[in-house]
Amino acid sequence: MSMIAVGQLPAAHNLYFGTSLQQGWFRHPLLTITVDKGIPMRSSVAPTYENRVLSAYEGEILGEEFFSVLAQKADSDQSRVKLRNLAAIERLVAEALLPVVTRYNLQPNSKVLLAEKGRRETVEYAELSWPEFAEKLKKLLEPFVREFETLLIEAPVEDRPYIQLLLDHEIALFAFAQAEGEDSSDGQIHLDNFLQRHKALLHNES
Repeated sequence: MSMIAVGQLPAAHNLYFGTSLQQGWFRHPLLTITVDKGIPMRSSVAPTYENRVLSAYEGEILGEEFFSVLAQKADSDQSRVKLRNLAAIERLVAEALLPVVTRYNLQPNSKVLLAEKGRRETVEYAELSWPEFAEKLKKLLEPFVREFETLLIEAPVEDRPYIQLLLDHEIALFAFAQAEGEDSSDGQIHLDNFLQRHKALLHNES
């Protein structure tokens, strides 16, 4: 069964913004420490706080492309809208993290490279049913919630609003996946709640 047949799930709400959906997500292609979504991070031993922020930022860029490509392959309008909403949230979070990336003079990989990784990551998801996709996505996201919880504890005071945003978006995506999978309910409410909670920061940085 081709991925993204939503069946009888309630129709998704539209997000509050109308910008175009473009590239991005997952993890980092340098060196050999595999973390969470299976993409190596920059550090060869113990990643610094700054490198973990960079990896998270690159992950959002990668994620936008990941969800955008899956939306293009979607079998139903409902699933297509939800995947585009996920892609848009990834883009907004990446944009919101830019002040932190700039503060530490971090040098991300090119968006072209990150987008290509995002497209490659879709291969093992594209033929799943919607509940299978949601369950696989939930397992993918769970380690990121733990990682970002730790990152928030380590964050300097000036970074905390941005890292809290990063953590809350991952929790919202996890809750979305849980709802759409095993709970067989509409997970869009979790995305809407995240956008409402952080609308000031997302608006200021986008």
